[in-house]
Amino acid sequence: MVKVDFKESLDKGVFFGFVPHRFEMKQFPEFNNFPYNVLFMRYGIRDGKRVSGSATYEPEFWTYKKEGDLSSMRYHNIYGGDSYLTIVYDEKEKKYVGEKFVGGKSVGSAYGVEDWNMFFMHLTALGLSQGEQCEFKGIA
Repeated sequence: MVKVDFKESLDKGVFFGFVPHRFEMKQFPEFNNFPYNVLFMRYGIRDGKRVSGSATYEPEFWTYKKEGDLSSMRYHNIYGGDSYLTIVYDEKEKKYVGEKFVGGKSVGSAYGVEDWNMFFMHLTALGLSQGEQCEFKGIA
């Protein structure tokens, strides 16, 4: 059995994973293998206070590309900065690849086969990265 001290974990910083909603657009079925948006979050200490930070990434529809069995789209951070996410879907292999960039550098990636939920749990568990624009909220 593993004993976890919740306060100690918060003090060190905690990452969470999220599963986004999938697009369901009859008029644009090419987007239905992509998420509506993607949320990254982290709890931690900032200036001696407990805070949560979150960043939401929304699709840039004009970046959608289809090359053979691969379709891809880029997502931008709604809080600005040079942070973005790329998601590639392989229709033949039923496989997702996602990579997150902050300041032009890759900060992590995830791969998943046929399981939307697990792929996005792993991708969003990357949490927030140094230099990533986000919204901070104080927590008790």
